[in-house]
Amino acid sequence: MSPIFGHKDEENDEGFEQWRRATLAEFDRLSALSPVDLATEVMVKGFGPDGPGADDDSITLGQANFNSGPTANDISYHFAPDWDSRSPELTSEDLMLRGRIAKLVAEGLQELEHASLVRCQLHTDMGYLDWAATRRGRAALERGEVQGMLQPSRG
Repeated sequence: MSPIFGHKDEENDEGFEQWRRATLAEFDRLSALSPVDLATEVMVKGFGPDGPGADDDSITLGQANFNSGPTANDISYHFAPDWDSRSPELTSEDLMLRGRIAKLVAEGLQELEHASLVRCQLHTDMGYLDWAATRRGRAALERGEVQGMLQPSRG
């Protein structure tokens, strides 16, 4: 039967369960990555061509909330999409899972910051730390050298 005849809720439940399984699988995958591999993925998804921090020219330096860079939470949605937070199917465990993915992204951002590939800033009206790629980070992305720049030197 089509949703017009009353099965829309069943389709929504099935879609939500697929989202939950996919989000949990992505959390498990990210948790298993080394710090270098995690940071590499965060750089690509956060600041690469399709990332929320791709347009560096539009990102302002601190101050008010105008044109802030992406937060760890913003970048996390590029690993696992959001589900409507008003959805009755969403549980506190689901919200915690979203937060755990954002924490992994924050770990990746810390690795990137230590390698001088991103810089942290604060847009005061926003109340969250946001991030922007450095010139070094943008160059590493363009050349496909992010992972190599994160590897510890063997000297």
